[in-house]
Amino acid sequence: MSRKLKGIAAAPGVAIAPIVHFHATLDHIPTWKVGDGDVDAEKARLSYAIAEVTRHLESLQRELSGAIGKHEARIYDAQLGILHDQTFRREVEAEVAQQRVNLEVALQRVIARYEGVFAAMENASMRERAADLRDIGRQLVGALLTTERQKYTANGIDYLFAAEEFLPSDAGILDRAHIRGIVTAQGGKYSHGAILARSLGIPSVVGVDQVMLESNTGTLAVVDGDAGLVILDPTHEELHDYEQRLLEQRSLDRRIAEVRFQPSVTTDGTEVHLLANVEGVRDLDALEVDAISGIGLFRTEFAFMERRQFPTEEEQVGMYRRAIDRMRGKPVTFRTLDVGGDKPLGYFRMPEERNPVLGWRGIRLCLDWPDILYTQIRAMLRASAAGHARVLLPMVTTRSEVVRCRDVLEQLLQDLRATHVPHDTKVELGIMVEVPVLVNVLPDLLPLVDFVSVGTNDLVQYLLAVDRDNPRVAKMYDPFHPGVLRVLQQIADAANAAKKHVSICGEIAGDHWFTPLLVGMGYRDLSMAPVFLPRVKLMLRNFSLPECQDLARRAAAMDSTRAVRKLVQEEILQRWVASLHAGPEEPVR
Repeated sequence: MSRKLKGIAAAPGVAIAPIVHFHATLDHIPTWKVGDGDVDAEKARLSYAIAEVTRHLESLQRELSGAIGKHEARIYDAQLGILHDQTFRREVEAEVAQQRVNLEVALQRVIARYEGVFAAMENASMRERAADLRDIGRQLVGALLTTERQKYTANGIDYLFAAEEFLPSDAGILDRAHIRGIVTAQGGKYSHGAILARSLGIPSVVGVDQVMLESNTGTLAVVDGDAGLVILDPTHEELHDYEQRLLEQRSLDRRIAEVRFQPSVTTDGTEVHLLANVEGVRDLDALEVDAISGIGLFRTEFAFMERRQFPTEEEQVGMYRRAIDRMRGKPVTFRTLDVGGDKPLGYFRMPEERNPVLGWRGIRLCLDWPDILYTQIRAMLRASAAGHARVLLPMVTTRSEVVRCRDVLEQLLQDLRATHVPHDTKVELGIMVEVPVLVNVLPDLLPLVDFVSVGTNDLVQYLLAVDRDNPRVAKMYDPFHPGVLRVLQQIADAANAAKKHVSICGEIAGDHWFTPLLVGMGYRDLSMAPVFLPRVKLMLRNFSLPECQDLARRAAAMDSTRAVRKLVQEEILQRWVASLHAGPEEPVR
């Protein structure tokens, strides 16, 4: 029976291979007392170790520059900077001289103190730099003990790298011809190890805390770097599905290159705006601005969650301004703070709730703490002076909530005008439809807003009464349920009748099997994680609008989820497979 372990999607793609466990080779650190006459000798050993590690890192940097480019290889500049930091060196030498401990122990102590400093930092990406310190410490001690990590040779066999964490120096021991994926117990999406994995094109999942205990070297596994999932001992059906995805991926890469910057249109010219979901300013640099229509969902809560106190208005203006500047006039939709439920703030005391997903979260929390809402919307308005900003309200359930937020927006606009603070006077206000009760009253709310965005992750969960993170019922979470399709159609019909923009920003927007159905329902804005944009565009360019409308109508009329999935298999999948083998821009029928 297969075992599924959830982690953090760090590098996209799918890999299937046996796991190979990698362990740090410095399990035993020698300890001895340093005499008065031996302090200088320990300092000389430090000079030797720094020189050896410098030589190794510079060699690794040159080697990888050809594979990932010089810009990405600058990751190693950070480690070289630590190595040659004079403050760091003086602290290590002082530890030896004052505590009379050998250099290996001194290094461990100083690096532990530095790690504590990084761990206390507000910025998550800076906290993840502690891994660089650990890596430097491991390399320096290895050089002192003349313990060089040998390059792993897979003897022609594909493998998955599994370890407690993937550190930058680990790239030097990989058999890159045969490594297929990386899975680690620790680490974050923005660690240097994760950045390297993405640059090398190695599918990776990090933060899978049980992977080293649940698996052994030789365990067959699937690494799904798109979903952040590791499957140990996959079943025949799971293996078949992922093998098909691998075959698809090879053809997909070619087709994606062909349509990468082509218009997002159906075969008969109907335009569909494909937008990106982003989790913060760190995602901005990786966006291909020319290939998207804007940012359809900027999740501001992640910037709040990474900190140890609420960001000031000025800090928020800077963050939102970066997103607007990056989009060069294309719209950026900022969702107001959506914490609570599964996204708590460590510095903000929230009540204990039996069911927090249905509790004090989203716009409910912000209206109860208006200072948070005022500061955030004011920062968004100030940032909007540089481009096109939209404000999106999450977890709306009543008309009165929208009225109160509209009043806040109008009051802030009036204040900014009175004080001559630059801003966009045409900032749009929108609501997320993610609570089922809102669907039937949506026509009453539409006159108050400029656009609607459907948050299908929560909407589907609430419609089906299924917690998708609960393994006992997760298999029942299926957005292809005919009831879900009919609700989505109802939302699109109401918004289009009121001539309001309507978009999908939940996960199904990035599911290319859903693309023809959503377009057929009337959605013309789809916002998704950037990794899914090429697949959705390719699918879109293989159907006409009448075909999409026919598929959506028939799917919603079916009596079971199985019937809908059969329709997808027989008509959408077949068109997709044919498109992967078609010539450049060759129409598929």
